[in-house]
Amino acid sequence: MICELLFFDAVDSSLGRVDRESLPQQTLMEMVIDGITNKERICGDVDEPKDIEEWKGVEIEDGEVVEINWNVYRLKGSVHLEWLPSSVQYFLVYTNELFGTIEWTSLPTSMENLDLGTNAFTGPIDLERLPERMEEINIFNNEFCGSLKLESLPDTMAHFIAHNNQFSGSVDFTQLPAALVWLNLLNNQLSGSLDLTSLPSSMARLNVGNNSFSGTVDLSQLPQELELLNLSYNQLSGEVFVSVALFSGVDVRNTKIIKRLIE
Repeated sequence: MICELLFFDAVDSSLGRVDRESLPQQTLMEMVIDGITNKERICGDVDEPKDIEEWKGVEIEDGEVVEINWNVYRLKGSVHLEWLPSSVQYFLVYTNELFGTIEWTSLPTSMENLDLGTNAFTGPIDLERLPERMEEINIFNNEFCGSLKLESLPDTMAHFIAHNNQFSGSVDFTQLPAALVWLNLLNNQLSGSLDLTSLPSSMARLNVGNNSFSGTVDLSQLPQELELLNLSYNQLSGEVFVSVALFSGVDVRNTKIIKRLIE
């Protein structure tokens, strides 16, 4: 009852919206896990949840939640990220049985790392509205769909791991964040041509295998830091000259790309 009263006190009657900042973090966290059917793994007694200071996987600094790590907790149901306290920097729920869509526009502005990997989340991803401080997104092994506007990634993004989803359409690789080190789009439904002539100099791993990219690809201006390049199982052609050190890291299987060793 107390939680419900706090909830309604926070409603802006003129707008019909809830002011997240006016709610206690205890209330917000209880709303985050409301759709999880076995939430007792986190908060103890469902009817009388423990104080969030005692919740499993929750790290608090100066009275505010900064990290939530529920990786491999065998959680089931839905999770409401739109109620995450604005102080949350890390939200990690890798390998659970969670489903539903994500309200990307409501993520905490302080968030730096989001790991939703190996669940059953669906819907599109709005890269244009991500928190400006975001450094890492892991959404692999889900059912996300729609287009990927990689040119809208925050400047701070270093890892974007999105393999094994249902993303489709063309992708612009010419305006990636300078900080990007690892980009994995393996096993989606992406198509169109590949322009890899303006990749970030810091990029070490690029995986676009098992999609429907097509055409001739210019591989003459790859980043010097590159350690892995997977173009396999696409309708691509071209020629790439690679060093001995990088030779085994370049995968062009089931393409018409010719891989040559630099002498």
